[in-house]
Amino acid sequence: MGDCKLAIANCKLQIGPDGCAIRSRDGRSRAGGRHALCLANQAPGSCTGQFAICNLQFAILNLCLALALLLAPTPAGAQTSYPMLTSVYPAGLQRGTTAELTVTGTNNFASAYDVLFEGKGLTAKMEPSKEAEAPAKSPAPGKKPPKAEVNTVTFKVTAAPDAELGTREFRVLTPRGASSLGVLEVGDEPEQSEKEPNDTPEQAQPLVPPMTVNGRIQAPEDVDCYKIHAAAGEEIVFSVISARLEDKIHDLSPGSGGEHSDLMLILSDASGRELAGNDDYYRADPMLAYRFEKAGDYILAVRDVRYGGQPTWTYRLTATRGPYVTALYPMAGRRGTSVAVQPVGYNLGGKGSATVAVPAAHEDGPMDVQLHEGGKATNPVPFLVSDLPEALEKEPNDTPAEATRLPIPGGVSGRIGKSYDVDDFVFTAKRGVMYTFEVQARRYGSSLDPVLTLQDMKAKTLASNDDAPGIGKDSRLDWTAPADGDFILQVSDLNSRGGETYVYHLTATLARPDFTLQSDDDKALVAPGSGYAMYVIASRRNGFSGDIHLSVEGLPPGVTATADRIPAKMTEACIIFRGSADAKPGAANIRLVGTATIDLPGGGKETVRRTAEPMEEIYMPGGGRSRFPVEMHTVSVTEPSDIVVKVDPARVSLAPGGTATLDVEVTRQNGYDKPVVLDVLLRHLGTVYGNPLPPGVTVDESKSKTLLGPGESKGKIVLHAADDAAPVENLPIAVLGQVSINFVVKISHASEPVLLTVTKK
Repeated sequence: MGDCKLAIANCKLQIGPDGCAIRSRDGRSRAGGRHALCLANQAPGSCTGQFAICNLQFAILNLCLALALLLAPTPAGAQTSYPMLTSVYPAGLQRGTTAELTVTGTNNFASAYDVLFEGKGLTAKMEPSKEAEAPAKSPAPGKKPPKAEVNTVTFKVTAAPDAELGTREFRVLTPRGASSLGVLEVGDEPEQSEKEPNDTPEQAQPLVPPMTVNGRIQAPEDVDCYKIHAAAGEEIVFSVISARLEDKIHDLSPGSGGEHSDLMLILSDASGRELAGNDDYYRADPMLAYRFEKAGDYILAVRDVRYGGQPTWTYRLTATRGPYVTALYPMAGRRGTSVAVQPVGYNLGGKGSATVAVPAAHEDGPMDVQLHEGGKATNPVPFLVSDLPEALEKEPNDTPAEATRLPIPGGVSGRIGKSYDVDDFVFTAKRGVMYTFEVQARRYGSSLDPVLTLQDMKAKTLASNDDAPGIGKDSRLDWTAPADGDFILQVSDLNSRGGETYVYHLTATLARPDFTLQSDDDKALVAPGSGYAMYVIASRRNGFSGDIHLSVEGLPPGVTATADRIPAKMTEACIIFRGSADAKPGAANIRLVGTATIDLPGGGKETVRRTAEPMEEIYMPGGGRSRFPVEMHTVSVTEPSDIVVKVDPARVSLAPGGTATLDVEVTRQNGYDKPVVLDVLLRHLGTVYGNPLPPGVTVDESKSKTLLGPGESKGKIVLHAADDAAPVENLPIAVLGQVSINFVVKISHASEPVLLTVTKK
């Protein structure tokens, strides 16, 4: 980034070559008074005291920061970036049709050549991009002319007649690599677009259900009004998806102030009298069902609850007179069976039941089902496929004396049917045996925010859980029985609420050693002759401590991957992708798989495969880094990168208590002359997100040269093994060359694999 010094009165703010700065998702500074601050692409240990901020009033500090950001180099002068998507409009299409969609974003969509989708049934045809005109001035001697930059791209999407309904992830492919994620929705209703002006009831746009309207709350105080004609006694359901389209946006800051939309629906009669409204139903998105007593025209208004608005705040408003399901009870069934379910919702014709046929070949987990009423299909709703013996909760079971018997192993479908309802289950346990109890609810659309409580028969609480790691608002308990006998497991709602949509599925199994995998991050940008490192994190459960062997499936042509293992008792590893010298631009969705042999309860072994869940990098207010689970795990081949990292030697052996040096050489390409930070860990603002080094091995910061200034090409990483470092053989690691995109985003280019061995003491 270079140095930027700014003095205002007695204030001096320095943005050093490590790219330290302050930026927040909502545009407000987060610091004041005396602080030492370090953000973005810091060299390990290099930022302490990087900023000297004098005693200032908070307002003066904000002014310093604002001017510093204004005068600092722009991303166009820094490392070539992958495109970052901020919105798509319209935000979806009806299946069986073709629609023209426009993506907006930052960091250059020029020469976009294709779109990569999650799943099947969607195809795209790119429209010729309107390349930005190059500046009239000639470039300085020895410099390349600036590249044309395009931050909107249009393409036509065709959804097959049998395309899966719901939200679908996608990426735009460019010579600079695959973009960050976008989300669109495939619907089942005819579609139209919002037509401005429609800000008042007098300007209301006609809406004739069934219909999906694509709109935008594009500026503060924007209100979109729609006119609906209803017959006496009919029920119409209105639902909106908007905030859920933004969950997976890498960085909302450009054009949005970093805020999510939070839309609400307000229904009024022709005189302006408010009849009904809804704010949050599907998380931050609203849903409103209303039965009209009188025939006539009505006004439906869509607006942000704070009267905010941004050009990137898109929404899809669906209105239907057809059947609409909000929950199924039971919400799970065993594969290969037909399950009688009670649908909850609207316009269901008074039917109290329907049948769900569960395919015998379907894997465990959710499948979307559509019921039919009056020849019309409902909206898709999730139904869980199970391989356990299944049962139903039996009311009353509100006390231990009335508790439903819980089979182990087994699954039970239940419902917290009213406020303050508590469902009690009794089970028999054996001393020293570990059990796993898990509730599936909120993550599959239930209104329930479950709490699991485990008690003995004297009502003494032995264990409880609200939100379990890795499953969001749902609950899980891994518990070892302290004695033989009966115990009570209770399911309740965190806020003591209840109702028809508060359904759940409770599973009870013998705990078994197991693991899950996550990948940081969700995309690899691989240039010809260069590399990219992806970090895999294992969550080990119930005593599993063995090797996890890694593999990558579905790589694009010209890319190879070094995927070795997560050694026993370790939780992280590094996968290194390499592009051949003649690799051509392209992309593919991959599967990163871990395979391990586990010991089964009661004896025996089993080989299990677990697919890594990709975690997308999300930037938060203040420049913080968060991670969000996504579906698409993508590897793309880019044009030649701005730097190539080489390391010598390719094999390193460390004795306990010893050190080893990795000599690093950075080859600069495309005229890139900005700073480069070297590391073997993935970290941001001092937080480590990926560490492939074995226990006891660290980077000796004091002896390493990790910050390469403009024009510098040589550095080194010094590794140190503690006296008690555990032995390991030929574990792949890589050296990262990290370069700044902007004040918080960086790209890491990886060296070829370095095989690390720690010898026995």
